[in-house]
Amino acid sequence: MDELQQEVVERYTQNIKFLEKHHPDVFKKISLLEEAINTGQYQEKYALEYKNTSFDVMELASGSFLYNGNSIDISEEFSSRINFKKNSQIFDGFAMFHGYEKHQDEFDDKLRGLEGIYPLMSYYLDNIQTDSEMQHIEKFIFIGLGLGLHLFPIDQKITAEEYFLIEDDLELFRLSLFTTPYYQLGTKLTFSINENRIDFIDKFKQFLSYSFFRNKYLKYFYFNAHSDEKIKLIKNVLSSQVFSSFPYKTLLEKLTRHLPFMKEGYKFINFSNQFQDSSLSEKPCLIIGAGPSFANQIQWLKENHQYFTIIAVSSVLNKLSQQGIYPDIVTHLDGFNVSIEHLKGFDAKTFLQNSILIAGSFTPKEVIETFAKENVYLMEEQTYYHEGYDAFTGPCVGSTSVFQAILLNIKNIYTLGLDLAISAEGKSHADSHTLTNTVYDTSTLDQISNSISFRGDFFKVKGNFEKEVYTNPLFASSLHSLSNIVESIKNDTQKIYNLSEGAYIVGTIPTKPSQINTDNFNTLDKKQLHEEIINTFQAYSVSTLSQEDIYSLEQRVKFAQEVKNIIQKYSILNDRITKEEYLHGLISLILELLQEPTRENQNLLLVYDHFLSYATPIIFDFFNTQQLNDIPIHIKKIHELLFGELLEIEKIYEERISDFLKEE
Repeated sequence: MDELQQEVVERYTQNIKFLEKHHPDVFKKISLLEEAINTGQYQEKYALEYKNTSFDVMELASGSFLYNGNSIDISEEFSSRINFKKNSQIFDGFAMFHGYEKHQDEFDDKLRGLEGIYPLMSYYLDNIQTDSEMQHIEKFIFIGLGLGLHLFPIDQKITAEEYFLIEDDLELFRLSLFTTPYYQLGTKLTFSINENRIDFIDKFKQFLSYSFFRNKYLKYFYFNAHSDEKIKLIKNVLSSQVFSSFPYKTLLEKLTRHLPFMKEGYKFINFSNQFQDSSLSEKPCLIIGAGPSFANQIQWLKENHQYFTIIAVSSVLNKLSQQGIYPDIVTHLDGFNVSIEHLKGFDAKTFLQNSILIAGSFTPKEVIETFAKENVYLMEEQTYYHEGYDAFTGPCVGSTSVFQAILLNIKNIYTLGLDLAISAEGKSHADSHTLTNTVYDTSTLDQISNSISFRGDFFKVKGNFEKEVYTNPLFASSLHSLSNIVESIKNDTQKIYNLSEGAYIVGTIPTKPSQINTDNFNTLDKKQLHEEIINTFQAYSVSTLSQEDIYSLEQRVKFAQEVKNIIQKYSILNDRITKEEYLHGLISLILELLQEPTRENQNLLLVYDHFLSYATPIIFDFFNTQQLNDIPIHIKKIHELLFGELLEIEKIYEERISDFLKEE
């Protein structure tokens, strides 16, 4: 027994050294737990037991055991459940669609944004059976570690390139350091130990970023004793990957859509830093989003809107027009044609004649031209056409409006309708929202769906007024963005009051509308306010490009031509190339193409990043199929599809920038 004790202590010591060197965040958590145990600040819940020639964990309060049997045999049985099938125990990185040729005439503008991906999808689905097996399992996820005894039997079976290790119980993970030599796993490890939702999402995104071309199918093992919450969060991240939720051709359109407006002398506003001199600072500001709380509080809004600078997202304009509530500022991000519906059903031009529009770089022309040109301010979103100009944007226009209000240096910001959660009635948006008015069955929100969807699985988050509310991946991405950005740009003099009934937003103060004493507020002169907004915005905007900006555009064309040369170099295909050589060549292309970002190259590189994040996992998984025949034929066909689109992207980008410069 002394020998066994010496062995487990040595294993623990080696694990600690390994974590300290390679995973310092996990090491710090273990060190803090050790200190709390030693000082009596933490009472241990478990005891490590050795019985029947194997280790087990006893819960001290109940006397029950985690394995309740021979843990070695149980771990071997866990390994026997692992298979190589592509339709079993997997997270699918993204959906694929078949038969696009029959339906492409019916595609909306968003679906057309993937036009170069659909042929690859169809070719894959025409040649790979749904029950086919992988040759290699390259990335693997352990959801729940227990004592970690099943890791090595599974590793010996699959020998994956990368592992993502999840354990929510820090004390249990500490005990596993005595039983499992993590330092002997000769592969890339990513640990997620006792992490909250936000940290877990960041860590899983990091795992996905490693060799992203292996992300089509992610095999996993689920330890029964572990919560299933992380399964929902994994599906949340996968469904909200930006390259699938915002297609690459759509991104290309977004990054070049503002070029004609620059030609016409529209004003571009700089939201990269806080406005230092703003007459809006001392005036209370109310941001109106399209969540259920907006409709629920419409009467309060009618009685009190005159006390606030009103910033309204475009999807609430129809409802505001019905109530005679005129927004001072309107915000719009959505560039898909369906968003134009927000301005129908009322006389938008008349209603908005004194309203100012802050438009994202993807905003449709029809929306922009609804407003008087002198009232339009366009944002740069990672385009950097005007040197130093940028903006903080979130996944939704409501979260982006919060960032804008903070950067306007407004001291007291109020948000209404920024619920980012499902209401008690199962609603995601106010009834007036023209695009999304789904009502969900609240009795089913705890269930895990069989698919991965941006609006799929629901999970609980802290509520603004309630203890917990349900949110979905779409809303969760906005909550994540708000939690990451608000505190980094808000100064100590600013306060944000959340009047919504949905999710709690980090950095805000939960406040019910009835708690606001408007007796202390002044009625605002809206005509004077309009002039003050214009004067403030003018100081932080431009309507012409400098010579340096023109030079930057010329350099973008030059870089695009360099990219074309790189692609053409790799497009030369050796008829005798092997599958391994071909895939290695694609990795070399990725490494050469996706360079360090600069002002001049990052727009085109971002489009390629979106495209390759979709295309290469399809290709790599295609060739990671057992008993795949006719490999030379497959290489030739896939090569044609891939490189044809790579060159098409460059052609479109170069032509749009060049045409703009010719007209200049």
